[in-house]
Amino acid sequence: MWWLDLDNQRALSLPETHIDESANIHPTTTLDTTAGPIYIGRRTKVCAGAFIYGPAYIGDDCMIGNFAMMRGPITLGNKVRIGFATELKNALIGEGVAIGPQCFVSDSRVDQHAYLGAQVRTSNHRLDKKHVSVVIDGQTIDSGREKLGCWIGEHTSIGIQCIILPGRIVPAHSLFAPRIIIEKNLPPGRYRIKQALESF
Repeated sequence: MWWLDLDNQRALSLPETHIDESANIHPTTTLDTTAGPIYIGRRTKVCAGAFIYGPAYIGDDCMIGNFAMMRGPITLGNKVRIGFATELKNALIGEGVAIGPQCFVSDSRVDQHAYLGAQVRTSNHRLDKKHVSVVIDGQTIDSGREKLGCWIGEHTSIGIQCIILPGRIVPAHSLFAPRIIIEKNLPPGRYRIKQALESF
C-alpha cells in the first residue's frame, strides 16, 4: 500500500540535525527542530522567509523557494525544486521533482522527475470526515486514514491549478493540462478539459 511509504520515509530515521557546510541557508529561514531533526544536504539553497519544521530530510542540490513552508515529516530527494509560498506536509518527494509556486502537497508521495505547475493542490481529506478510500486493481480499500493525499507517478507533468482528490493515483509518464480536477484513477496518457475530462 503506497501510503505506508509515508510512515517509513527517511526523515523519520534521522538521528540528529545536520546542515551541510556547503548549504546556503538565508538568515531569515526558520528551522524548527522541536518535533524532530532537520537534515539539509550539500549545495542546497533555502531562500528568504522559508519555514522548515522537522523531522525533515532535504537532499543535495535542492532549492527551497521564498516563503515555502515544510511541515514534517518531509523527505526530499536530490535536485528537488520547491517554488515560492508552496506548502508541503507529510510528503515523500522523489529525486529531480519540481513543484511550482503556491502549491499544496500534503500526505502524498511524488515520484522522481515529476513536475507540478503553479497552484496545484492535493486534497487530503473528505468533507464528511470519513476515512479516505483508495482504488487498487479495481478494489476499493479503506486506508484507515482521515487524511491522505495522492500518489503522483514518475515523469508526470501536472498543469497549473490542477486539483487532485484524496486517495487518487496519478499515472506515471503522463501529462495533465491546466485546471483539471483529477477525480479518479486514470490510465497513463495526455489529458485536457473539453466539457469533460478526455485524452488527447
